[in-house]
Amino acid sequence: MMKWLKYALFLAIGLGLAWYASKDADFDTIWNATLQLNWFWAMLSMIASYVAMIIRGYRWNILLAPMGYQARNSNNVHSVAFGYMMNDLIPRSGELARCALLSRAEHIPVDKLVGTVILERIVDMLTLLLVIGLATWLQADAIQALWDQITAAKSSQGPVERSFTIYYILLALFVHLAVGWWALQKLQHIPFFGRIKGFLDGIFLGMKSVAQLKQKNRFIILTLGIWGAWLLMAYFMMKALPATSGLDLADALFFMVAGSFGMIVPTQGGLGAYHLTSKFGFIAMGLDGGLGLTFAWISWIGKTIVEFVVGSIGFVIVDQRSKKNKHAVSS
Repeated sequence: MMKWLKYALFLAIGLGLAWYASKDADFDTIWNATLQLNWFWAMLSMIASYVAMIIRGYRWNILLAPMGYQARNSNNVHSVAFGYMMNDLIPRSGELARCALLSRAEHIPVDKLVGTVILERIVDMLTLLLVIGLATWLQADAIQALWDQITAAKSSQGPVERSFTIYYILLALFVHLAVGWWALQKLQHIPFFGRIKGFLDGIFLGMKSVAQLKQKNRFIILTLGIWGAWLLMAYFMMKALPATSGLDLADALFFMVAGSFGMIVPTQGGLGAYHLTSKFGFIAMGLDGGLGLTFAWISWIGKTIVEFVVGSIGFVIVDQRSKKNKHAVSS
């Protein structure tokens, strides 16, 4: 019941943000823009979305290699696609879902897979900071305007008070983690706590794999390739809409950053939050907010369709392979 309440809460937040972003929208304008959509560019955008998943799947194997594991690249890609689909259904469930699916097919311990996924997220956040830096250099005024809009609805606390609140939260989190780890060290002789510690040890081992990478240059190139595919996904979708077809790659980079802020919010596939930040992004660029909302809905629907199609197909393929492998072993 608590799980379903949590999922319902995230869905309600997403729908609430979508309503807030769309409450002043002219849906006739959005529908007319959809009818005028250039499907060639729209399909290229959807293909770029899947290309990013393919690159992520190949990059995952580089993180597994230092631990002595080598999965089929196709299984990695299908598992990643399944993870994206699960995130559209249950926020933040995709990371564990893709680890569980790949573990079934390749017999790699889930804890080690989870460690590599956590490491992936850290790398993605660091790359996002670099992308934000590049976007700030190219579109400094627009980035400032976007940040002002995002923070306008925040608490009336002053900057000093907000800083102290953040420090208190971080300090409390550090203390809880330190006490929890100390307790696990003392109680690991008890089977239940021993399993928890063993699982956490596996996660840490997966996270340490980056220090032992033998293909660091390839890892960096594939990481840039993921973000390059996301950039092309935004750029191609802009080309698909007549009203945004005149925008360039620098504009697409800015809108990718704006959308990334929305995807951080734990709603189903960024529902609502992505639409709101995309709308803010268009306003920050001096464009019409309704146009930004049109772009957000069309690109979000296209992305979600791709994730459901390739995610469901990927699950079936990997599931069938794991059953065949299990049957072969038993025979």
